[in-house]
Amino acid sequence: MWTEVEITVNNRRIPGGPQTVLGPAGCGPDVAVLDDVMEATIVKLDETDERLPLLLNLLKERGIRWGERREDRFAEEELEAARLLVVRYFSPDGSIFAGPRVGTTYDMSEACERCGVGARQTSAMVVDGQELHVLEGRRAAATCYNDMLVEEKLAVALAQSSATGISFRGVFAAFEKRGHFQLPWQQLCATHTLPPMSPRSTGVEISQPCPCGRSCFSGDDKIPMRLAYRASAVADIRDVNVTWEWYGYAKYNGDVYDSVLPYPLFLVTPKVRRIFLEAGATGFDWIPIRVVDE
Repeated sequence: MWTEVEITVNNRRIPGGPQTVLGPAGCGPDVAVLDDVMEATIVKLDETDERLPLLLNLLKERGIRWGERREDRFAEEELEAARLLVVRYFSPDGSIFAGPRVGTTYDMSEACERCGVGARQTSAMVVDGQELHVLEGRRAAATCYNDMLVEEKLAVALAQSSATGISFRGVFAAFEKRGHFQLPWQQLCATHTLPPMSPRSTGVEISQPCPCGRSCFSGDDKIPMRLAYRASAVADIRDVNVTWEWYGYAKYNGDVYDSVLPYPLFLVTPKVRRIFLEAGATGFDWIPIRVVDE
């Protein structure tokens, strides 16, 4: 494992242009990319790379603000040996808008009255028909609520693999004047929820604490997410699981159709990751959990 640091700078904030800081820091095209769309310079360096402090000092000395993100990276052997992997979707095309405000229905009878944790989906997944371009050319994707979507061939491969803990729902696109149309996609659902994570997890924070204790968890850009679980918590896992904790922003006032719901994270075995990769699915980060002593 190694930790990658991603530095993003708006080019308009760099007097004289990006090369005035990239050159002195020794950051060439092997680590620096000029993104014309974002009008930004993105530099990715190993946390131990001697060029990192040089670059940060140059930016600081010149009063240039930057964005900073740290992510753990893993060798293939580490990913294959993991007990479970956190699945995170990061496609540059973004996530497709879906959920209660598009027409997906939920049973809220056992959900938290303040944040909506525990909302139980009762219909097929409905996505915004105006955003179907997000799915074009992909084998798998995620909605804005972290619902996992897989195209039909990948769904068949998962079903035939005897992977445990999975079920599927249909996926429909909603158009304002044309109604709903079924898509050649399936929503991948988990039937098993893990116990709470260990307090030894790092890189996780709570943005808006709720009395239920389950919602509004989020990552910290400057600290890699490292979820830890007690050995007893992962003794009875499935191939597809979701976290007890729900992540993201929550806005719930009793009307589910006007809500922003938090969501659990997916945790899968390396077996599921292999099926995704064999199908050509891209745009995902796979992060091994840590198993700690009781």
